[in-house]
Amino acid sequence: MFRLALILLFLPTLAAADWSPRPTMFNYDATFARCIQDPSLPDLAASCSDAIATDYSLKRAVARAVYLCADSQLLTCTIPFEDEGLPAIAVRIAIDSGCENSDVSSTGNWDKFDDNHCVTVASDIMIDEGVVPLDTDISCRNDLDDCGFIAFLNVGFWIDLILPIADDDPVVLDLHRRNITDCMVDKFTPISELYSRWAVDCVSERHAALWVDITLNSEQDN
Repeated sequence: MFRLALILLFLPTLAAADWSPRPTMFNYDATFARCIQDPSLPDLAASCSDAIATDYSLKRAVARAVYLCADSQLLTCTIPFEDEGLPAIAVRIAIDSGCENSDVSSTGNWDKFDDNHCVTVASDIMIDEGVVPLDTDISCRNDLDDCGFIAFLNVGFWIDLILPIADDDPVVLDLHRRNITDCMVDKFTPISELYSRWAVDCVSERHAALWVDITLNSEQDN
């Protein structure tokens, strides 16, 4: 998908480090689907980015706790979850459902937790219950930490949403190309600036506006 290809552009720039959760390790399909349910909401692109950030902070907290429980039985390892402000009962429910409990530290920056992994299942349960972890801070110091990667994930969702429509409509395809061109600076700009968070946020905003226009007009026609 486009969003993975976009993020992979930055692979050579990331230095090896001790394992820690990254935004790219988690699936946000359900997050984005919830976000676009009401196309009349203002600032939809920014709202979806915020929704991804919110769900990431919860998923990150679950992954941290599971990581600290690596040498313990997950069913009885409750303190790391309590330290993150998470209800251990959600983990018990996930385990009772038969979730996969493989070593989280083997998940790399470019891998995603399987849908059946205990991190994924427990996170989904907590999101449905409205759980908020103690640590909701998102790092925004540069384009290669939390905020940057969330922006890249968000723009991928919007492009993936527009492209199927563009395939059937040359006008939409032209607008899609114009959005990319207008938001991205010229070809001589260094790659680190070409795919800056400002640029991808710009593409998200323009594609969101295009999708909203198409969706609302379609609803009026029906």
